[in-house]
Amino acid sequence: VMASDRRSAGECSRPACGSTRVVGLLVLVGVLAVARPALAQTQDACILPSGVTLPAEPSVTAQQVEDGTASLRDYALAMRDHLRRFSQGPGSFEQTLYLGCLLRQEGSLYRSGSTYLVQLTPEGRVILHAKDMALSGRKLNPVIYARILAALGVPATVLANLASPDPDTAAAAQAAIIARLRQEPDAPFNVAALPGASGYAAVYFSATRRGIPIVLLAGFELNASHVIQEDIDCGNPDITARDVVNRDTLRAFVIEAQRCLIELYRTDGTIAVPKARVAFRDPSGPWRHGSVYLYVLDTLSNVILIHGAFPDRFELRPLVPTVRDVVTGELVLPQVIEAAKRSPEGGFLRYFWDDPADDTDIADIPKVGYAREFTGSLRRADGAETPFSFIIGSGFYLSAPEVAAARQNDVIETVLPQIMRTMTASTVDAISGRIQQAHSGTPPPAGVSVGGASTLSDALLATGGTLANRTVSLTQLLTGSSFTLPLNGADAEEGGSGPRGGTLTLWGNADYRNLADGNQQTIAYDGDVVSGSFGIDTRLSEALLGGVSVALAQGTVEYTDPESVTGAFTTRLSSINPYVGWRPAGGTSLWATAGYGWGEIALEESANTHASDLRQRMVAAGVSTSLVSSEQLIGGGTTSLRLKGDTAFTQADVDAAGSLQRMTLDASRHRLMVEGLYTRRLASEATLTPSIEIGVRYDGGDGETGAGVEVGAGVGYTAGRLAGKVNARALLEHNEAAEYEEWGFSSLVAYQPRSDGQGLSMTLGSTWGVVQSGVDSLWSRQDVRQLARIGTALTLAQQFQAELRYGLKGPQGRVLWLPYVGTASGNGQRAVRLGVQLTPAANVQAGLELGRRDSIYRTADHAIQLHGSMGW
Repeated sequence: VMASDRRSAGECSRPACGSTRVVGLLVLVGVLAVARPALAQTQDACILPSGVTLPAEPSVTAQQVEDGTASLRDYALAMRDHLRRFSQGPGSFEQTLYLGCLLRQEGSLYRSGSTYLVQLTPEGRVILHAKDMALSGRKLNPVIYARILAALGVPATVLANLASPDPDTAAAAQAAIIARLRQEPDAPFNVAALPGASGYAAVYFSATRRGIPIVLLAGFELNASHVIQEDIDCGNPDITARDVVNRDTLRAFVIEAQRCLIELYRTDGTIAVPKARVAFRDPSGPWRHGSVYLYVLDTLSNVILIHGAFPDRFELRPLVPTVRDVVTGELVLPQVIEAAKRSPEGGFLRYFWDDPADDTDIADIPKVGYAREFTGSLRRADGAETPFSFIIGSGFYLSAPEVAAARQNDVIETVLPQIMRTMTASTVDAISGRIQQAHSGTPPPAGVSVGGASTLSDALLATGGTLANRTVSLTQLLTGSSFTLPLNGADAEEGGSGPRGGTLTLWGNADYRNLADGNQQTIAYDGDVVSGSFGIDTRLSEALLGGVSVALAQGTVEYTDPESVTGAFTTRLSSINPYVGWRPAGGTSLWATAGYGWGEIALEESANTHASDLRQRMVAAGVSTSLVSSEQLIGGGTTSLRLKGDTAFTQADVDAAGSLQRMTLDASRHRLMVEGLYTRRLASEATLTPSIEIGVRYDGGDGETGAGVEVGAGVGYTAGRLAGKVNARALLEHNEAAEYEEWGFSSLVAYQPRSDGQGLSMTLGSTWGVVQSGVDSLWSRQDVRQLARIGTALTLAQQFQAELRYGLKGPQGRVLWLPYVGTASGNGQRAVRLGVQLTPAANVQAGLELGRRDSIYRTADHAIQLHGSMGW
């Protein structure tokens, strides 16, 4: 075979194509096909081609055999005469194709019930099976075929020589068989050892097929048990049908199939197509998997040579552009041919088609196809060369599970790194902003008190017995426990400094960022990340600040893949981030933080939804140094210029879940900014600090990487114990992702409570296990005991708590009244508490609390609790 990249089908004029069609018949080895729509989605009646006269009715019909008025011999001989007549003379090609349609049409004169024709090559390979075209190309069991040949008069010695190891002896035997078959013998056959292997055989040939005889079998219900399993080897493709999930893999797959077909022509000549049918339809081979299959069109003979999924419906039928896409109404075949001829590399197309892997669907499943034309010449045994022009195509269905899984994993790999960078940036900006605010303000009043409670006895009680006969796990010990870090205490020491005298400061940060990428060649997306950071810190020394923040973030983006499939990708993350800030004498400050987070990701499309667990690790550090500080540049305040830099590394682990793969993604961001600030003290003693900054950043790791220019602006306000700041930030340019956009804004609030318990105070934090404070303890103890009784395994559950209080001194200042409202959520539950606490003495407390709990597992619960405590 001499193959070229592409040959135009228009290079062959109609008269010249007459000889080419004869070669087409050689290649097809007696193909009988139907003038019906190519790649049709429904079976239509046979359409009489233009210029073809309606054939006369056969002298014996299949119905006559079925009702007993004619014999199999009569039917076989009548069909032989019919086929011989229609394969000769002018227009024989079109006539043979039309007759082929009639042969395969159930209920026609040619096929009825178990009476139909099977055609074989002289080597015993199935050409056409009127009832089951999936068997075309398969080789008949040698035992059966030997009995058929013997019945047709082939001597036993010739049959024995077929298996000779001597090539010349085997070739002589094959020549003797063809010589016998040219005499057009006929005879009944019966293979007693193989049930069902019986019928009537007849042979015919014509000059137009260059003397190649065709064996006709009638009354033989040939099925898969009557053919042998062949290993058709044309190399191991790098991309198999199982790997086809997108355009890149689809294109590579079709090119591999092209190489396979060329190799078969090189080694097998005219039986290359039958062998290719066997290879391309083998579900355990590399060329057929699920809904991915191949088809081969012969643009010179105008016939579908191979159809890997629906051979009964489409194979060996002419290319007629009459079938339309049921959704768009466009003709499908012209699109396939146009895509194949678009360039030497072929082309892609989109249409709606029937998915062979889904018996419940209809022909409106979106499919991405790829077709490519390749041409060359076939060198025959006599040395002559005949051109050929084939189109090989394949495709994938957008609803196929493998395609959806690959698409969703691509979404994760593309979008999640950007979301993780954004979430990390939100946390980093919140912490660095808090540290900068703390270093720029005046030291807060002294006073710190740390207290806590543990319900170990409740955990032991939940095990259902004493330690003597129970095994207590760590999970059970933690279940029902919680830890609280109050922000203030009535007995705090005033005026202290350093670690023992520093006051805890509570701060919170809300952040919103939008991120979008319009690149339709990969994954286009648009969405936002909303996060909140809540922190507590204290001065460990005059220059050192230490604290911890809890960050809650959610990112939601809507995405569109290159095939216009849309979906939503949601990421939820909770993290704990300890941090330190150091500001020695001078204008330079340093900070560092590390964090661990957990959460989940979820992808939702119209046809499916998948979710998986997510874990995150983060480290970040930064430096800020003063470049200029002057009270002369702008009157009434201090103008300063600072150089800031930070670097952050985050790693996300996604667990395998369903079709989602386990993966580890890395993302980093490095920034260098110049910030200008103006600080002005107002008449009310409050301080106003507007700022603006600009700088460069570099994103590394997975996802979108490259350098960009970032700008930001903000304004801060400090009044007494309350400080706040609002910032806005945007990405102006990105050198590697021209269509990527990012902008957002954030706000920071910090509050330093009074040390005597009066005034506003808040508690924010997380717990492991079941919350055991207030009315929540009533619910959780009951639930834990119930779970223990039924033997349910208890697992750690992360929860988050928030509480807002306001302390008031009663008459004569003797009793501290502390009304509060609190909430806790996690593990599918949410609780709200409302109460008041009285502290008449330092070690005496009493209170009343009301609560409501909502759960996704049950109806809402309500509780009321009176409580008191005394310590000594």
